[in-house]
Order: sequence, then structure tokens, then C-alpha cells
Amino acid sequence: MTLKALFAHFKEMNNYFIAAALVFAAGIVLGYGYSERFEAVLQSQIEGLRELAKSIQAKDHSMLWLFGFIFLNNALKSILIIFAGIFFGLLPIGFLLINGMVIGYLAELQADAGLMGVFFKGILPHGIIEIPAIIVACAYGIKFGSIMGKGLLRLLSSRGRNLFAADLERFIKLTVPLIGLLVVSLLVAAIIESTITPWLIRM
Repeated sequence: MTLKALFAHFKEMNNYFIAAALVFAAGIVLGYGYSERFEAVLQSQIEGLRELAKSIQAKDHSMLWLFGFIFLNNALKSILIIFAGIFFGLLPIGFLLINGMVIGYLAELQADAGLMGVFFKGILPHGIIEIPAIIVACAYGIKFGSIMGKGLLRLLSSRGRNLFAADLERFIKLTVPLIGLLVVSLLVAAIIESTITPWLIRM
């Protein structure tokens, strides 16, 4: 499969893209407006990120370490979440919710401190690339879950099994250019996040 075939397939994925974006948006709303209900979980996520940031800053060539961590972390997660969709798409949905909630919670904290400008500087430059990439990866994870769910029902007939095999083969072939696209997109996002974003925040 080629990138051209992948982009053609995007037209078939509109409903999945919309669904993934809505789940992510729901996570942001929950994290921003109802953070007290999930504060323990969200705070633990943020504390983990803070500790990681401190350990990276303490290293020599910290910017290079930061770039490497951001890129590898996001690239590996985006690839894994596609195939984690095998469990009927539940893990990609949960991944979208948690990430959306963390962003919403951070936005609430910055809003309360009167620092929304800092929040947008910290999110937007790389987020305009990274967030769509994550949504696309999760949408394909949900699609994988849909294929597997339909496949279980189709196993009862030989024709159904053939259709399931064809759908699965096509999906696996599409993941090759998809992974390439995600890796390149997240590479660019990591460069921005490790260089331009810290500079903007310091301004």
C-alpha cells in the first residue's frame, strides 16, 4: 500500500475520525469542567510528567534528550494504539479520553492561575500536528476493533470468513504507510516541542 492509497482510504474513515475527535473533545471537557472527580488520576499523570521533565533537564544535552523522549514516546504509543484496537477499540477510546482529560485539566490549572497564554504557547505549536496524528492513530485503532467485532460474527459462514480475511489483510497493508505518516508527523511535532515550545514559554 502507498500513501496515495492511504489518503484515499481516509475518505472511508470520516466517521471514525469524527468519533475519535469527539471522544478526545469529551476528555478535554471532563478534564476542564469536572476535574475534581478525576483529580487523583490526573494529578498522578501530571506528577509523572514533572518528574520525567526534571530528570531530563538534569542530563547533559537536555534538549536532545527531550526531543528523543518526546519522539519515541509518541511514535511508539501511536503505533501500539492502532493494534491495541484489537480489543474492540476500547483501548484507543480510553487513550483519547485520558489524554484529552489531561489537557483539559492543565488548561483549568493555567486558567485559574491566569496563565492561559502560557498554556496555549505550550500546546498549540506542536499540538496542531501531534493531536491530529494521535486522533488518526486512535481512529484506526477503533477501526481495527470494528473489523475484529464484525469478524467474530462472520466466522459462522465461509463467505463471512473470506470477507473478514479480506478486511483484515487490507487493514494490515494500510498500516504500513499509516505508520510512516505518523512517524514523520510526530518527528516534526517533537522537533517543535523540544525547541520552539520552550523558547515561546520563556518569552
